[in-house]
Amino acid sequence: MLSIARRTAAGAAVLLVMPLVVWCSGWMWQPGQNAMWLKTLYWITETVTQPWGIITHVLLCAWFLWCLRFRLRAALVLFAILGGAILVGQGVK
Repeated sequence: MLSIARRTAAGAAVLLVMPLVVWCSGWMWQPGQNAMWLKTLYWITETVTQPWGIITHVLLCAWFLWCLRFRLRAALVLFAILGGAILVGQGVK
C-alpha cells in the first residue's frame, strides 16, 4: 500500500511541475503573441470534442490493442477507461 501511495504522490508531483513553473515565473496568457503556436495548442485541446474525440479514442484504442495484443482483458479495461474519460470530458463541456 505504501508503495502505491509513493508512486501516486510521485505522479502527482510530476503533474504539478508545469503549473508551479508557470505560477512562479509570472507568465500571463497574452493571445497577441505567436498566432501559429496558439492555433496549434488550440487544436490539441480540441482532440476531446466531437468528432475528434471519437477519432482520438479509436486511434488510441488501436494503438493500445497492438501494444497489449497478448493481454486482451487488459486492453478491454483500458478501452473502457479511455471511453469513460472521453465521455466525462464531453459531459464537463
